[in-house]
Amino acid sequence: MSVEYSKLWGILKNKNMKKIELQRAAKISGNILARLGNNEYVSMETIEKICRTLDCSADDILRFK
Repeated sequence: MSVEYSKLWGILKNKNMKKIELQRAAKISGNILARLGNNEYVSMETIEKICRTLDCSADDILRFK
């Protein structure tokens, strides 16, 4: 089972937020942002940081495929 983060990019678009703004606000590295863009593994800690920043749940930003 793999993870897809396309829902995350939709949320950013709806909030008129750029990826670099998310990176800074959530205090995540550029490498992690790249991993998200490639639908690669990121830690639950990272998911939590993103969710806190965007005021959403993990279910709102990812889906299993």
